[in-house]
Amino acid sequence: MIGIVGAGVSGLALGVALAARGVPFHLFERSPRVGGVIRSVRRDGGILELGPQRLRPVPELLPHLERIPGWDASCFGSIGGGRITPGEHRFLVGRGGRLHPVPASLREGWSTSLLSARGKLRLALEPFVPGDPTDVDLSSGEYLRKRAGREACEALLGPLFGGLYGSDPDDMDAGRALLPALREMGGERSLVAMLLSRRGNKLLDVPPVVPPGGMESLARSMAAEVRDRLTLEAGVDAIEPVVGGRWRILAGTTSLECDAVVLTTPPAAAAGVLDDIAPSVAENLRLLRMNRILLVHLALDPLPPGLGFQVAHGETSGIRGMTFSGHLDGSGSTAVAFLGGARHPHLSALDDEGLAGIALAEAERWTGSRARPLHVSRARMPAWDRSFRALDALRLPEGIHLHTNYAGRPGIIGRVREAARLAERLARQRAGSQAQDGSAASGSPVMA
Repeated sequence: MIGIVGAGVSGLALGVALAARGVPFHLFERSPRVGGVIRSVRRDGGILELGPQRLRPVPELLPHLERIPGWDASCFGSIGGGRITPGEHRFLVGRGGRLHPVPASLREGWSTSLLSARGKLRLALEPFVPGDPTDVDLSSGEYLRKRAGREACEALLGPLFGGLYGSDPDDMDAGRALLPALREMGGERSLVAMLLSRRGNKLLDVPPVVPPGGMESLARSMAAEVRDRLTLEAGVDAIEPVVGGRWRILAGTTSLECDAVVLTTPPAAAAGVLDDIAPSVAENLRLLRMNRILLVHLALDPLPPGLGFQVAHGETSGIRGMTFSGHLDGSGSTAVAFLGGARHPHLSALDDEGLAGIALAEAERWTGSRARPLHVSRARMPAWDRSFRALDALRLPEGIHLHTNYAGRPGIIGRVREAARLAERLARQRAGSQAQDGSAASGSPVMA
């Protein structure tokens, strides 16, 4: 029996993967809903995403998406049934008061207005910059400047990479944050080759989508697959060891004996559960910095083409960037401005009206469109900065696992793929234990 703490996308994906392998498990979720940071709300007759704004329907997600009422695989790109155009599929960077498309070909690279002639020449030399084993000791910003030059780092690579986390690349270890991501995308040897090659842009062959009912419908679809092994409003208070190297989960008046426990909750929540059985692990988890990300949903008229933009480093702007979500959610007008993060932490002290005022002014400045506020929300996401060196000191007790976006790869696709790998490992361990003792341990939650 595997106990899973938390029913966000990490916990749900793990439950689905364990079920597919015939491994018994049970999911505990403190709140009355599933999905964790994935949350969709209705405002003004439309759906606003308070967490992840979109996903790409890669093969691992299709079985869950196909169970969503109204899903039509032939209509990637819009829940309204429309098709996203090539111009709407592009990322942009805000620099010098203008929005510049991110180059997607060698010809666009030479003609782009995003970089000066000197910056283009320096970037063109990037494939010939030799690698060095000590690159893992650099910050992500240092690594990008070393390979591609200062201008390309500040105007292109830094905003695109740092914008994923709301962090400053100069405070993010290359070996922990940047290089693993580059390895997955085939860019460890050359950033330019990755950006211009089919492999580097393979995700762009799969247009992004917002599922019918919003992103949260994906979580509900996954939860429906494991509903008989999911308990909501069951916050885990503690984990205690029992005889035979097993663990007991205590969740209010409910308890469950497990062979292994998987924590999928944020650092503070995981630390609270581990205080008694692994105090040093709990202490290190509390050192991890979570960026405060502030989201201001807007209606733009007209909505510019593109998926959205990141603001180049060195620009004076009150926002980090925007997502033009109206191209995907069927509204044709909604957008989200992102504020705060590592570069503007003081903005988290502002009230909703103050944040909306900044977002309105910046949206109109960058896009030239008329803007109207719709909703303000606040979120936290792993900073992946130098505070994450604390993960190196984690020594979890045997049978306790962390399966989270701060201890593994971020993003929905990353979480689903890691869930499959962890489920396979747990299935092999279970098979080995059964072979040794000739029995199959299983169980159900017990009310105290």
